Amino acid sequence: MTDKNAKNENSKIRIMTFFPPFIILVAFLVLSLVDQETFLGVINNINNWIIKNLGWAASILALAIVIVAVVAMFSKFGDVRIGGEDAKPELSNFSWFTIALTTTMAAGVLFWGPGEPIAHYAYPPTELYGVEPSTSGSLKFAMETMFLHWTIVPYCMYTVPAVVFAFMYYNAKKPYSIASEVSPLLGDRCYHPRWMQTIDAITLFAIGAGMAGSVAQAFMNISGGISKIFGLPSNARLWFMVGIVVAAVTVATAVSGIQKAMKHVSNINVYGFAIFLIFLLVFSNASFLFNLSTEALGGFAGTFIERILITGESVGTQWPQWWTTFYWFSWMAWAPTSGAFMGQIAYGRKVKHVLGLYVGLCASVSAIWMVLVSGTSLWVQTSGLFDLVASYDRGVENVPYDMLGALPLGNLIIPLFVVLIFLSTITACNSNCIAMAGISTQGINPDSPDSPMWLKLVWCVVPMAVGYIMIATVGVNGVKIIANFGGMFAALIMIGATASLGILIKNYKKFDKTDAGSSDKA
Repeated sequence: MTDKNAKNENSKIRIMTFFPPFIILVAFLVLSLVDQETFLGVINNINNWIIKNLGWAASILALAIVIVAVVAMFSKFGDVRIGGEDAKPELSNFSWFTIALTTTMAAGVLFWGPGEPIAHYAYPPTELYGVEPSTSGSLKFAMETMFLHWTIVPYCMYTVPAVVFAFMYYNAKKPYSIASEVSPLLGDRCYHPRWMQTIDAITLFAIGAGMAGSVAQAFMNISGGISKIFGLPSNARLWFMVGIVVAAVTVATAVSGIQKAMKHVSNINVYGFAIFLIFLLVFSNASFLFNLSTEALGGFAGTFIERILITGESVGTQWPQWWTTFYWFSWMAWAPTSGAFMGQIAYGRKVKHVLGLYVGLCASVSAIWMVLVSGTSLWVQTSGLFDLVASYDRGVENVPYDMLGALPLGNLIIPLFVVLIFLSTITACNSNCIAMAGISTQGINPDSPDSPMWLKLVWCVVPMAVGYIMIATVGVNGVKIIANFGGMFAALIMIGATASLGILIKNYKKFDKTDAGSSDKA
């Protein structure tokens, strides 16, 4: 196929893939503007149904994903190279790591990293674990919960669909479609146009909702920093202005492609992470951080299965649904589309190296982040340097800035923190804009991977607009509601991807069409 023909083919929109999720997401915007009371009633009713009826399923699926990912790493399938034996990586190891890390960490870890442990310290689920608020027990519980929510589980959720997609796309020569993440289970029937477009449409809605929740966190967090630096009120007006800037920069980097601006933004972001973490290590209390985290790590490991499966039904509490289940649904909402992107950049790597980088290295970095960031937040609170519980009660976006302001030279590092949120949001969003636009068009393949620029623009602006509406009307709980919406639909894909990885572990040769010694990517 010539470059011109490939370009023309890639400009053809997949109507039944693009329009259903686009229309539903736009309907969110229209209903919120026309009749806000009805809008809030509808979304709250749907959300309450999700957390009441599907929380148990999300917990079981999360555990199954972790088990399958670990088994895959140590199986014979782990030695398979994505793209064939002679496939060569297109990204350096460092760029691959930085893009994977910043794409998955996104703004969420910056938003919740300082604030969430304060919530668990001050408001633990006493009825579930007998932990009293603002005690040594809730201190340990807070750190255990950060390890549960932010380390191995989310990275397994990202990696399972990534490995299946990468193998089916490059090795099995299947289309650039989320259907490739479930095809080992469903067979070629999932590539029938009707099935394939349905699967991709479900995924586009899921990631649109997940992306909306993530950018909403970023709008609030960046605005909190601007408020701290310039004294402006962090409100819906400032969130809107921040959203405009984030959207503009995201589009600019997304249309430039993986190998250009996005790679440089990711590299800069990781250097910024390192500087920020070193600052916390030097100016907080390292002994407190490492001692508390070591103790909490033991508790996390010892209660892992119990905590991952908790639903709260036995004592009639919804705490797990509003925290743990929210995270499982949130990660699932991102996972199928992020998996397509992360699988695409894994070309030339062995499956065990993909799992090692994503589940091993990236999850370890996230754990270090929790040790230093969440640990510092808890130290500032318990040492009396600042009342971060009061900050949390004013709005979770206030916590990181009040935490930093309590440290020596902290006010100097606040601008860096704002920049990190900004860059993390851009990196995560433009990776998904690229993947979403690719899924929405025909003709995407390894030799012609670019989709139309206008589609990247659409899938950048619409989710960001939905995210803004949710926080402007519902507040921080709007982040959780929209994540639950997306995760509910994405869970269907994740069930298929998990089963598909199990099938590949057992019999990957059945699907592999690469010839030993061939480096052809077509």
